[in-house]
Amino acid sequence: MTSTRAEIKTHTQTRVLDAAEQIFQEEGFAGASIRGIAKSAGVSTGTVISVGDKKTLLVRVFDRLIEAEHNRDAAGGNVESVTTRPRRLSGVEYRSPGTGTCSDRLVALAAPFVAVFMRNDDLARVYASILVSGGHSSSLFSELAARLTEEFRSVITERGCTPRSEAAQKAGALYFAYVGLLFTASARRASDPADLAADLHRAFAAICTCTE
Repeated sequence: MTSTRAEIKTHTQTRVLDAAEQIFQEEGFAGASIRGIAKSAGVSTGTVISVGDKKTLLVRVFDRLIEAEHNRDAAGGNVESVTTRPRRLSGVEYRSPGTGTCSDRLVALAAPFVAVFMRNDDLARVYASILVSGGHSSSLFSELAARLTEEFRSVITERGCTPRSEAAQKAGALYFAYVGLLFTASARRASDPADLAADLHRAFAAICTCTE
Protein backbone atom coordinates (compact mmCIF):
# COMPACT_ATOMS: atom_id res chain seq x y z
CA MET A 1 0.00 0.00 0.00
CA THR A 2 1.34 3.42 -0.97
CA SER A 3 1.96 5.71 1.97
CA THR A 4 0.08 8.97 1.98
CA ARG A 5 1.87 12.31 2.24
CA ALA A 6 0.59 12.69 5.83
CA GLU A 7 1.94 9.26 6.78
CA ILE A 8 5.34 10.05 5.28
CA LYS A 9 5.41 13.36 7.17
CA THR A 10 4.50 11.65 10.46
CA HIS A 11 7.15 8.98 9.91
CA THR A 12 9.79 11.63 9.17
CA GLN A 13 8.86 13.62 12.28
CA THR A 14 9.13 10.47 14.37
CA ARG A 15 12.61 9.76 12.98
CA VAL A 16 13.69 13.31 13.75
CA LEU A 17 12.31 13.20 17.30
CA ASP A 18 13.86 9.75 17.91
CA ALA A 19 17.22 11.09 16.76
CA ALA A 20 16.82 14.27 18.81
CA GLU A 21 16.04 12.27 21.93
CA GLN A 22 19.17 10.15 21.44
CA ILE A 23 21.40 13.16 20.79
CA PHE A 24 19.98 15.12 23.75
CA GLN A 25 20.52 12.12 26.03
CA GLU A 26 24.08 11.55 24.82
CA GLU A 27 25.34 15.11 24.37
CA GLY A 28 23.00 17.24 26.47
CA PHE A 29 21.06 20.22 25.19
CA ALA A 30 24.10 22.49 24.81
CA GLY A 31 26.11 19.84 22.96
CA ALA A 32 23.33 18.86 20.57
CA SER A 33 23.13 20.44 17.13
CA ILE A 34 20.59 20.50 14.32
CA ARG A 35 23.29 19.11 12.02
CA GLY A 36 23.99 16.21 14.38
CA ILE A 37 20.30 15.40 14.74
CA ALA A 38 19.89 15.49 10.96
CA LYS A 39 22.84 13.13 10.47
CA SER A 40 21.49 10.70 13.08
CA ALA A 41 18.00 10.78 11.54
CA GLY A 42 19.31 10.46 7.99
CA VAL A 43 17.56 13.62 6.82
CA SER A 44 18.55 17.13 5.80
CA THR A 45 19.01 19.96 8.28
CA GLY A 46 16.08 21.69 6.58
CA THR A 47 13.86 18.71 7.39
CA VAL A 48 14.90 18.87 11.04
CA ILE A 49 14.18 22.60 11.19
CA SER A 50 10.74 21.97 9.67
CA VAL A 51 10.00 19.84 12.74
CA GLY A 52 11.40 22.47 15.09
CA ASP A 53 14.39 24.39 16.37
CA LYS A 54 16.43 22.96 19.25
CA LYS A 55 14.12 24.28 21.95
CA THR A 56 11.01 23.06 20.18
CA LEU A 57 12.59 19.65 19.64
CA LEU A 58 13.46 19.34 23.33
CA VAL A 59 9.91 20.28 24.36
CA ARG A 60 8.47 17.72 21.94
CA VAL A 61 10.93 15.04 23.06
CA PHE A 62 10.15 15.65 26.75
CA ASP A 63 6.42 15.71 26.06
CA ARG A 64 6.79 12.31 24.36
CA LEU A 65 8.64 10.89 27.36
CA ILE A 66 5.90 12.10 29.72
CA GLU A 67 3.18 10.87 27.35
CA ALA A 68 4.81 7.44 27.08
CA GLU A 69 4.94 7.18 30.88
CA HIS A 70 1.27 8.14 31.07
CA ASN A 71 0.29 5.58 28.42
CA ARG A 72 2.26 2.79 30.13
CA ASP A 73 0.49 3.62 33.36
CA ALA A 74 -2.96 3.83 31.78
CA ALA A 75 -2.42 0.42 30.18
CA GLY A 76 -2.31 -1.07 33.68
CA GLY A 77 -6.01 -0.46 34.32
CA ASN A 78 -8.32 2.11 35.84
CA VAL A 79 -7.33 4.78 38.34
CA GLU A 80 -8.00 2.59 41.35
CA SER A 81 -5.77 -0.25 40.10
CA VAL A 82 -3.10 2.20 38.94
CA THR A 83 -2.91 4.06 42.23
CA THR A 84 -2.68 0.92 44.34
CA ARG A 85 0.32 -0.50 42.51
CA PRO A 86 3.82 -0.02 43.95
CA ARG A 87 5.58 2.94 42.34
CA ARG A 88 9.31 3.48 42.08
CA LEU A 89 10.61 7.03 41.93
CA SER A 90 14.33 7.05 41.12
CA GLY A 91 14.98 4.13 43.43
CA VAL A 92 12.45 5.11 46.11
CA GLU A 93 9.35 2.92 46.19
CA TYR A 94 5.95 4.27 47.16
CA ARG A 95 3.06 1.96 47.82
CA SER A 96 -0.40 3.45 48.12
CA PRO A 97 -2.72 0.80 49.57
CA GLY A 98 -6.48 1.00 49.26
CA THR A 99 -6.61 2.41 52.79
CA GLY A 100 -4.20 5.24 51.96
CA THR A 101 -5.24 8.87 52.08
CA CYS A 102 -6.01 10.84 48.94
CA SER A 103 -2.58 12.42 49.24
CA ASP A 104 -0.93 8.97 49.28
CA ARG A 105 -2.79 7.96 46.16
CA LEU A 106 -2.13 11.26 44.40
CA VAL A 107 1.61 10.96 45.04
CA ALA A 108 1.49 7.42 43.65
CA LEU A 109 -0.33 8.68 40.58
CA ALA A 110 2.26 11.42 40.01
CA ALA A 111 5.34 9.28 40.74
CA PRO A 112 6.00 7.96 37.18
CA PHE A 113 5.92 11.48 35.73
CA VAL A 114 8.23 12.75 38.45
CA ALA A 115 10.58 9.87 37.59
CA VAL A 116 10.87 11.19 34.03
CA PHE A 117 12.14 14.50 35.41
CA MET A 118 14.46 12.91 37.96
CA ARG A 119 16.21 10.56 35.54
CA ASN A 120 16.61 13.34 32.95
CA ASP A 121 17.43 16.11 35.40
CA ASP A 122 19.76 18.19 33.19
CA LEU A 123 17.34 18.15 30.27
CA ALA A 124 14.43 18.73 32.68
CA ARG A 125 15.99 22.00 33.80
CA VAL A 126 16.24 23.22 30.21
CA TYR A 127 12.72 21.98 29.42
CA ALA A 128 11.28 23.83 32.42
CA SER A 129 13.16 27.02 31.59
CA ILE A 130 11.91 26.93 27.99
CA LEU A 131 8.30 26.57 29.08
CA VAL A 132 8.61 29.23 31.78
CA SER A 133 10.10 31.69 29.29
CA GLY A 134 7.06 31.27 27.04
CA GLY A 135 6.80 30.99 23.28
CA HIS A 136 6.73 27.19 23.13
CA SER A 137 3.55 25.16 23.52
CA SER A 138 3.53 21.86 25.37
CA SER A 139 1.02 19.07 25.93
CA LEU A 140 1.95 19.39 29.61
CA PHE A 141 -0.44 22.36 29.62
CA SER A 142 -3.02 21.03 27.16
CA GLU A 143 -3.88 17.40 26.37
CA LEU A 144 -1.83 15.84 29.16
CA ALA A 145 -3.00 18.46 31.63
CA ALA A 146 -6.63 17.61 30.91
CA ARG A 147 -6.03 13.87 31.25
CA LEU A 148 -4.03 14.01 34.44
CA THR A 149 -6.38 16.55 36.00
CA GLU A 150 -9.25 14.16 35.31
CA GLU A 151 -7.31 11.35 37.00
CA PHE A 152 -6.70 13.56 40.02
CA ARG A 153 -10.43 14.34 40.06
CA SER A 154 -11.24 10.62 40.03
CA VAL A 155 -8.90 9.95 42.95
CA ILE A 156 -10.34 12.66 45.19
CA THR A 157 -13.97 11.72 44.50
CA GLU A 158 -13.84 7.93 44.33
CA ARG A 159 -14.48 7.55 48.07
CA GLY A 160 -16.85 10.46 48.41
CA CYS A 161 -14.50 12.61 50.50
CA THR A 162 -14.59 15.51 48.01
CA PRO A 163 -17.98 16.84 46.86
CA ARG A 164 -18.31 16.63 43.09
CA SER A 165 -19.15 20.33 43.01
CA GLU A 166 -15.63 21.07 44.31
CA ALA A 167 -13.75 18.32 42.48
CA ALA A 168 -12.88 20.13 39.24
CA GLN A 169 -11.46 23.17 41.04
CA LYS A 170 -9.45 21.04 43.47
CA ALA A 171 -8.15 18.77 40.70
CA GLY A 172 -6.92 21.81 38.79
CA ALA A 173 -5.18 23.14 41.90
CA LEU A 174 -3.57 19.74 42.47
CA TYR A 175 -2.29 19.64 38.91
CA PHE A 176 -0.70 23.07 39.02
CA ALA A 177 0.81 22.36 42.45
CA TYR A 178 2.31 19.21 40.94
CA VAL A 179 3.72 21.03 37.89
CA GLY A 180 5.06 23.85 40.06
CA LEU A 181 6.90 21.42 42.33
CA LEU A 182 8.30 19.53 39.33
CA PHE A 183 9.66 22.76 37.87
CA THR A 184 11.05 23.85 41.23
CA ALA A 185 12.78 20.50 41.70
CA SER A 186 14.21 20.62 38.18
CA ALA A 187 15.82 23.98 39.00
CA ARG A 188 17.78 22.41 41.85
CA ARG A 189 20.86 20.46 40.86
CA ALA A 190 20.70 18.03 43.77
CA SER A 191 17.02 17.20 44.19
CA ASP A 192 16.29 14.23 46.42
CA PRO A 193 13.42 12.02 45.14
CA ALA A 194 12.23 11.38 48.69
CA ASP A 195 12.21 15.13 49.44
CA LEU A 196 10.24 15.80 46.27
CA ALA A 197 7.73 13.08 47.17
CA ALA A 198 7.35 14.63 50.63
CA ASP A 199 6.83 18.09 49.10
CA LEU A 200 4.16 16.66 46.79
CA HIS A 201 2.45 14.92 49.69
CA ARG A 202 2.35 18.13 51.75
CA ALA A 203 1.00 20.18 48.85
CA PHE A 204 -1.63 17.59 47.98
CA ALA A 205 -2.67 17.26 51.63
CA ALA A 206 -3.13 21.03 51.90
CA ILE A 207 -5.51 20.99 48.93
CA CYS A 208 -7.27 17.67 49.51
CA THR A 209 -7.80 17.19 53.24
CA CYS A 210 -9.14 13.63 53.06
CA THR A 211 -7.67 11.47 55.85
CA GLU A 212 -9.21 8.14 54.81
